[in-house]
Amino acid sequence: MMKRIALSVTTTLAVAFLADAAPMPSTRTNTVAGLWQPYRITPRVGAQHVALDGEWQLGWRDMEVSATTELNTLTNWFAAQVPSTVQWALQRAGKCGHPYEHLNSKQYDWVDQKVWYYRRTVELPAKKSEGCVFLCFDGIDYFARVWINGKLLGRHEGMFGGPAIEVSRHVKFSAANEIVVEVKAGNFGNKAGWKPRGPEGPVIKPWVIAGGTGGEMFFPLGMWRGARIEIVPLGHMERPFLVTEAADEKSARLTLNAEVFAGTHSLELNLHPWKNSQLVDGSHGWADSQPSKSRFALRVELAEKTSGRTAFNQTFPLQTFAGRNFVKQSFTVAKPKLWWPNGMGEPNLYRAKLTLIREGNAEDAMEFDYGIRTITTAQTPGPRTADRWADWQFVVNGRPLFVKGMNWMPADILLDLPRERYRWLIGAAKAAGIQLFRIWGGGILETEEFYDACNELGVMVWQDFPIGNRDTPEWPQDVWEAQVMQTIFRLRNHPSLALWCGGNEFNPYSLGNAATIGIFERCVADFDPTRLMRRTSPDGGSMHTYPDMDPTWYGKLYRLVPYISETGMHNIPEPSGIRETVNTAELDKPLGGMIEKSFPAQHPELMHHFVEFQRDRVPRMLSRASHIDDMKAPSLAALAEGTQIGAGEFYQIFSEQVQANYPVTAGLMPWVFKRPWPVIAIMLVDGFGQPTAPYYFLKRTYEPTHVLVKLPELMWAKGGQVPLAVHVTHAPAAARKGLKASVEIFDAGFASLWRKTQPVSLQSGPSVAALNFGSFTIPDSLNDKFFFIVAELRAGGGQLVSRSVYWPRCLSRMNDDAFRTKYRATPQAALTLDNGPWLKPQTASQPTSLAASLIEQKPLAASRSQLRVRVKNTGGKPAFMTRLDIEGAKRAFYATDNFFWLAPGEERELQLEVLWRDPGQRAQATLTVSAWNAQPQRLPITK
Repeated sequence: MMKRIALSVTTTLAVAFLADAAPMPSTRTNTVAGLWQPYRITPRVGAQHVALDGEWQLGWRDMEVSATTELNTLTNWFAAQVPSTVQWALQRAGKCGHPYEHLNSKQYDWVDQKVWYYRRTVELPAKKSEGCVFLCFDGIDYFARVWINGKLLGRHEGMFGGPAIEVSRHVKFSAANEIVVEVKAGNFGNKAGWKPRGPEGPVIKPWVIAGGTGGEMFFPLGMWRGARIEIVPLGHMERPFLVTEAADEKSARLTLNAEVFAGTHSLELNLHPWKNSQLVDGSHGWADSQPSKSRFALRVELAEKTSGRTAFNQTFPLQTFAGRNFVKQSFTVAKPKLWWPNGMGEPNLYRAKLTLIREGNAEDAMEFDYGIRTITTAQTPGPRTADRWADWQFVVNGRPLFVKGMNWMPADILLDLPRERYRWLIGAAKAAGIQLFRIWGGGILETEEFYDACNELGVMVWQDFPIGNRDTPEWPQDVWEAQVMQTIFRLRNHPSLALWCGGNEFNPYSLGNAATIGIFERCVADFDPTRLMRRTSPDGGSMHTYPDMDPTWYGKLYRLVPYISETGMHNIPEPSGIRETVNTAELDKPLGGMIEKSFPAQHPELMHHFVEFQRDRVPRMLSRASHIDDMKAPSLAALAEGTQIGAGEFYQIFSEQVQANYPVTAGLMPWVFKRPWPVIAIMLVDGFGQPTAPYYFLKRTYEPTHVLVKLPELMWAKGGQVPLAVHVTHAPAAARKGLKASVEIFDAGFASLWRKTQPVSLQSGPSVAALNFGSFTIPDSLNDKFFFIVAELRAGGGQLVSRSVYWPRCLSRMNDDAFRTKYRATPQAALTLDNGPWLKPQTASQPTSLAASLIEQKPLAASRSQLRVRVKNTGGKPAFMTRLDIEGAKRAFYATDNFFWLAPGEERELQLEVLWRDPGQRAQATLTVSAWNAQPQRLPITK
């Protein structure tokens, strides 16, 4: 047993520091007390915690009430679930159509200009002792007033935490208590003048859920997060913070920081005065600390979450004083199981249990998940080229890594965010090799359910705050600080949280943002100095880029960039999802002429679901699709397939070019994993949770060991010399020997033209091995045709470790020396191939055959299944774009691989994770296996 050690305790004096107990003043004039404040009330466990989630009554008025008795005459009450938004409550009550289908969003246009009232009753248990009763709200969007038993408690502003109110003198124990919450939208009374990216007045709301680009038709409001009552004794804890100081497989040194209150509570505190004054003045006397009347001790327990095995259990005596006490205690855990990001090890979790003991009796208890890990950064070896230059080499538990990241938008634009949705999406991200999500600053401060899933699946989080693309001179600093502090206290124990960032694509150095970013920086420095911090993205050596050029330019233009934090390409998601939301009359005709002025008027619903339909962005999507198939008058299916494969090639090549530049470039976060509702836009996963082709193209580049050819060009002329610079990126810590890398080149008919093999050894990762395979001369016979380059990495026994496939073009126009020289001299807009050659017709003309069998069907839940399928190429040509699909049911799925090359005679076993969006259709579903040059095989799914 460890020696009992007295804790170090710092006490703030109630008389000296707590004299001003009123909430912080608002910058607006209003006679009702403002409830926003920085100190989050920590959730308790057991009988101390009363959840207020579930069914409430919801109704609306044109004007605010002066007393809750006025609500007795309201006749439009209906049942609504909390957490949720008003819009989803209306839809689920059958009062409005599905907001994402057709033009139904117009049915909600009135919602944000009404005053909404939630009400419910809750029975509190019998009163056991003196203490505090906190009524806590974890997210109300946006303006709110709160009553309990008819007593107006105050008003609140801000959607990311609060209010929390001490209500012990207003509640009835062993009896029912009525709670009423008034909610108004952030644009209430200002709909016509509202500007999502400012200036929008004193409203702190992310622009994507405030009528911004891609969500112009939506303005969510309501009790979008849960509510709770915490019953707390007079002697209690608050805001524990567990920090890993150092850790390896032998031992970990942890430090617990916590606040212990004796005779007071958090809501009697002020963080600081909101007018100029001396913070501490002892010249007129100083109140001595008075010992607390009770003896306190703190029991700290850590148990492995999966096995329940106790890793640490010790009770520490406390020396406490009346008022507020800051407790700090370090201790050691032997042989810890470390938390590792995806691909580096297991994301091991512990359950931390804290119990405050008074006079030998347990009185206050908290629990939370915790992962033992360290995350730091180091300098990258490239040259510094700007005034501000951050360290971008991430190091986890002492091991460096190339960060395989992704940007994240809200999972639902109207904030329907159940745990199951997060588990599906983050499970798909883990399967794709994603190690870090950047929570984009135009979106939300993410939920507990999101972080729980990231903790358990090993995905790190870069959390932007919701400053996006704007200046903020009108933001109320007190409300902003309260939101920042509530968020830091809520999230700082999550092991997945790696970095705080002020927001997206704004200037933190502008006069309009100086106060806002200053508050953010000081809050992080004071209350979570253990985390990495960035003021904004891009800044300090990171880059956002959306070029219209061949992706091979990434390896040339950005070779000195240490971190690429946004980049991507549009594509159109699968047709079945679009047909769920758009009138089929708009879709059952050729979709050519998309950038012509007449197109939007002829396709109103399709345009309603098309994000960033801009003259400079749509053509770059279509130009890439024009290499895949004839885009002059495409069907919806051809358009979706062409844009997805064109974007997939773009993601594959820029990811490979960037990763091959390690260690100068140390991370990549493409835009964007999923869109918040079913739309056409840049995305890997559509609004229904279905991965598109680019998901798989990027997934292959994010595999632990990946072979690639760093092509300098995609467009070639006959007789051109194609240099074959092969790189192998290797992430695992263990070195590998005895591998063989090969490159084989095929003509348009899949006949082999050239092949070479070299041995390769890989150093401990992260590492990049470079191999020179010489060059290949393009024969005249390939003029105006695609040819194929296939790179493979195999283990000593011949097992395939990695494969990459490329389809460069040999074009007649590249035979013109002047054109070719100009095209290659600087980045150019992608070529449009109106008259071909086209990849799909060329490959489809070279038939092969497939055999497929469904070898396992495993139901996991009412809405989840796992399938295993065996696929074999039984023909004499490679199966090109071999694809798995599920037809006949509303579903989403992600597979081991998809849209892949299958060599003649090659057999693969693949696994599919399936989400049945309508479980009743499961019996009608069919698994199909096809390729562009092979007939589909259909396999019934029977269970």
